[in-house]
Amino acid sequence: MGNLNKITLLAFDDDAGFLRQLKERLSDEFNVETATAIPQAMKSIVTRPLDLILLDMNMPEMSGLEFLKTLRQRNIQYPVIMLTGETKPETIVSTIQAGAVDYVVKGSEDFFINLSFRISQSLKIKNLQKDNAALSKKVSSDLAKYDIIGISTTVTKQRAEILKYKGTRSTVLITGENGTGKELIARNLSLQENDPARPFVAVNCGAIPENLFESELFGHKKGAFTGAVLDRSGHFVMADGGDIFLDEIGELPLNMQVKLLRVLQDKIVTPVGETKPISINVRVIAATNRNLEDMVKAKTFREDLYFRLNKIRLRTAPLRERKEDILTLAKRFAEKLHPKTSFSSEAKKMLESYSWPGNIRELQNVIEGALLNIESGKRFTIEAEDLQFSNMEIRADYPTIPSGFLPSTIDEINSSNFDSCVRWIEKTFLNRSLKLVQGDNKKLIELLNLSKADYYRRKKSLEFEKENEVTP
Repeated sequence: MGNLNKITLLAFDDDAGFLRQLKERLSDEFNVETATAIPQAMKSIVTRPLDLILLDMNMPEMSGLEFLKTLRQRNIQYPVIMLTGETKPETIVSTIQAGAVDYVVKGSEDFFINLSFRISQSLKIKNLQKDNAALSKKVSSDLAKYDIIGISTTVTKQRAEILKYKGTRSTVLITGENGTGKELIARNLSLQENDPARPFVAVNCGAIPENLFESELFGHKKGAFTGAVLDRSGHFVMADGGDIFLDEIGELPLNMQVKLLRVLQDKIVTPVGETKPISINVRVIAATNRNLEDMVKAKTFREDLYFRLNKIRLRTAPLRERKEDILTLAKRFAEKLHPKTSFSSEAKKMLESYSWPGNIRELQNVIEGALLNIESGKRFTIEAEDLQFSNMEIRADYPTIPSGFLPSTIDEINSSNFDSCVRWIEKTFLNRSLKLVQGDNKKLIELLNLSKADYYRRKKSLEFEKENEVTP
């Protein structure tokens, strides 16, 4: 355990050898935490008190600059010193513009002496500076309220992706399963504009009766129809100057799809019963759990509207693809209601092994239900028996797809990722099959209709272990 009186640093670099050397050279002056991957780094950042972060500029999963930007987006303000092998002026400028307090060139003469000095100087400046938060209290509060929680590579990349669209007015389409946080993404797109007065209007298209769609979205004049006893501004007018979030956009009737398309094209709305149009300046953020491409083919969703909405596309990952985030989310949900809550090791295993078909929403419900159980027993620890799942058949023996295996951006669609995913699927299939046939290779060869040579060639290439198997 480190000296509590020392300054604590986190060094994040994919080169484990370099980190060992760095820790050895700096440990006399500082407590040095190290991380070689995004989940490990994020876990340290969100769970441990740190004084400063040392961040490598070039890493395979995500650049140091992108990682730094996601920290600043989440209002994580630890001083960051960038470690880079480049000496180009534009590279140095980009690190400072992104929020780094300093940089040190790797491989330079007296690197560790220079680094130690820069760390000390940065901490002196930090102690002298007052808090200069750029956002108002309201924006800071909202940023905390709508924080995207997680330490996985998937979530970290998602934060960086959101940040890329700061300042854009283009329409955004968010896709993903129910309960994966599509509205949370939409709110973060809006909040990162750092404008306390910016409107954000959320509309659930699946909850509006068909005959009221036009009035709800565009407003109406008094007397326009039975029940219209007063003038009413629609959601688009209320969102003027900001964002309107159209959730479940796939539920929009075809006649309203035509009218929405006209609004997107002409930037005007006409309230029901009115003849004079109203100009608006609104960014539309739409979301759906449905496959709009299939709906276009089936002619239940207009192709021209689809193309208009799909200018920027973001995908929310299901919880089974971000296994590293399950316990982080569970603890956050529990602490909101009972700050002293903890989880037994068996409860943790059960949470991590469940497939979460209802995603984050289901996890929150399960934790809230578990808290009711421990309240009645006056306990502070959630046990496995306190967890009640909606679908008990989907359980631990079904492995979770590793985070990052399925592409979430075009850049991640490549032969290397494809080969890794296919290898994982094949190995997982064979592993589970071997368990079902109790390790009997001969029986499995017959069931798969493979030759003995092909079967063992596959297993060798997938680096199988031989324990608990019966060889023919």
